[in-house]
Amino acid sequence: MTNCIIEAFQVLGHLSVTSGAVLALFFGLAALIVFPRTILIVAAGASFGIGAAPIILVAGTAGGTLAFLLARYIASGWFRRKLEQRSKLEAIAEAVDKEGWRIVALMRLGAPVSSALQNYLFGLTRIHLMSFILATLVFSAPQVFLFTFLSATGRASLLEDKPFELTVVPILVTGVIIALISWRVQKLLRLRGRSDDPNKGCHSIR
Repeated sequence: MTNCIIEAFQVLGHLSVTSGAVLALFFGLAALIVFPRTILIVAAGASFGIGAAPIILVAGTAGGTLAFLLARYIASGWFRRKLEQRSKLEAIAEAVDKEGWRIVALMRLGAPVSSALQNYLFGLTRIHLMSFILATLVFSAPQVFLFTFLSATGRASLLEDKPFELTVVPILVTGVIIALISWRVQKLLRLRGRSDDPNKGCHSIR
């Protein structure tokens, strides 16, 4: 799938004003669709290089803001019914109401659910719009830049016939780091849920 997306991006040629605008529109719309964004970032990085990262970040934040507003003001009833069917998402929403931007930051760093789904989820909480935008912009940046950089350098290494280890090892290390962050986020959310239970010991997210 990634190769197909790369081929589609490469039709646009090198990164330019026109291709950058198309890329921005693509990632803005992608923020509205529940789909693994990592695949898209890797494909964009391999096609356009590290220069695509700022475009992806800003466009993704803009699209995420649109999804946030859609969930909050237009389709809140429908999204709330979906939320009630998934206990994990409901627990995350409750944590956001209590912790605000901190939970948004943790979710963006290591998300147990997709980024697009997070956008809709956060729209159903009481978090302030500007807090959502800033937390999304700042804390989505590490993953966006890492995946873009690794895909760009990895493809360049393969094209230049560099040693296999120089390409795979950094990618594996980054994957392990992101997995550890994701595990930590889920653990903190579980602790947050327990702290809300008066029959259990008190825990807090630090």
